[in-house]
Amino acid sequence: MIQRRTQNPAFWREEYKVDESDHEFLYETLADAAEPQSLDSLVFSIVQRRSELDEKRIRNELSRGLIYDPADSYNVGDKIVFLALDFCLGKVLATRAGENPEHGDFSVISVQFEDDQSERMFASGLHTAHRLNREGDVILIGDGELMTAKDICDEVGDAVADTIFEHLRQNSDYFINAGLLWLTTDQMVPVDVGLLNITEAALEMKGQPTSTADLFDLVELDPDVSESVRVFSLETAMHADERFVQVGNMEQHAWYLRRLVPDEAIAIPPALIYEPVPYEHLGLDVELLQTEWEINDEWTQGGLAENVPAQVPSVIIHLIYPHLSSGTLPLTEATSSIFPRGTGVCTAVTLIDGRWGNRFRGWVMHEGRYVTGLGEWYAQHKLPVGARITIERSNNPDEIIVDFRPQRMKREWIRTARVDDGRLVFQMMRQQITCEYDDQIALMVPDAERVAALADAIYDDDRSVDELVAQIIPELVKLSPQSTTHVKSIYSAVNAVRRMPPGPIFAALARLPNATDTGSGFWGF
Repeated sequence: MIQRRTQNPAFWREEYKVDESDHEFLYETLADAAEPQSLDSLVFSIVQRRSELDEKRIRNELSRGLIYDPADSYNVGDKIVFLALDFCLGKVLATRAGENPEHGDFSVISVQFEDDQSERMFASGLHTAHRLNREGDVILIGDGELMTAKDICDEVGDAVADTIFEHLRQNSDYFINAGLLWLTTDQMVPVDVGLLNITEAALEMKGQPTSTADLFDLVELDPDVSESVRVFSLETAMHADERFVQVGNMEQHAWYLRRLVPDEAIAIPPALIYEPVPYEHLGLDVELLQTEWEINDEWTQGGLAENVPAQVPSVIIHLIYPHLSSGTLPLTEATSSIFPRGTGVCTAVTLIDGRWGNRFRGWVMHEGRYVTGLGEWYAQHKLPVGARITIERSNNPDEIIVDFRPQRMKREWIRTARVDDGRLVFQMMRQQITCEYDDQIALMVPDAERVAALADAIYDDDRSVDELVAQIIPELVKLSPQSTTHVKSIYSAVNAVRRMPPGPIFAALARLPNATDTGSGFWGF
């Protein structure tokens, strides 16, 4: 079987480059298209074209001469194709008897190659084994066992897409995109600043994210061009204008004014920024791993959190301090299956208060792995760190229900954090609680400004997670008559001053001298 280069996934991952013919093909494909094309469709077209060219090249090369096989005999003047030499074509100039007792009777042919006129010697009529012997196998060029273009795209499509996207991006004189769709620059309909000013005024008046279709009705573009190209041209112009931001989902683009989008929907709040910390995940014992999966932090990698069904009806999360202080919800593997995904930096959603039925705007910030817009909701219901919150689907994929389970107001003893001499210290204080909560995660922070200042100092000092855990665990242990604290409490406390998933915290705890695992998630010191 001839090994086609395009049938080898390694070629697409490691060797494939967009050459001049691919560039021309991409341009012609887009220019001939009646509507904008997705990157995936361009990838498929390139893979299919390259595969067809590879097959055609093989057929052409094989038709030029005999296939070299050391077991076959050749005459002067025969033209031979050498598969092992990338289908080089040579002509037999001479033949003589071979001289090697190990191989018996055989011949040696002198071959001159077409490309560089060089001459080389090859065995023919060889009756002993040789790595180039075809042993009577037929050279197959049919497609019965070949991967289709779809098969190739399924396996290596992402790598090819990265290569093609980079080429399109670097050739902005020829290609232009609006989100995931592409056209040639020659196909674009001009959208002047006057039309964009009208669009801005319309969004200002509406005061909410608006679909491209609704905005399209307000501007007049060349009617001789297809509607899809006119819509594409408008969206491209809006993408390039800093006044606008695309906040729709994958199915329907929607636009809003950047100045009306909350800052935390565009840039990650400092309290939520996680800078990955290397640690030995395999060093965590089963109990710590189970707790890590139970916490289900959005920055936890691997484990049960990544094996949730794609269509879970609802998810329960426990609020930690960085999200409470930022007015956000974590976008975990589970919660991200409920919230819609868009192509912009954020996606607008409607959040529905499960208690009172009020609707308010939320923003799914994909890069930061959170949903923002819940600050007032937290304040209205006086939700604490540790609150058990339910996130639930509705009949509309853009409307998400957020709820909690209330309980009769009562005063509970809750860990309370304060700053003393540049350190985070804790004490038990009575606090009014009106909802169900996880008492291991629960934490009150009466002076948020001082805690934020301490977090800044910890960042500036580049204090390690080991130092933080070593400083915090004695403070937590002293609050318990048993002189122990739960690993969830350590996780919650560390996150008051540094955003971090449980894995690195638990690994630091396991390394800490004098820290003792007393069972059931509790540790002494």
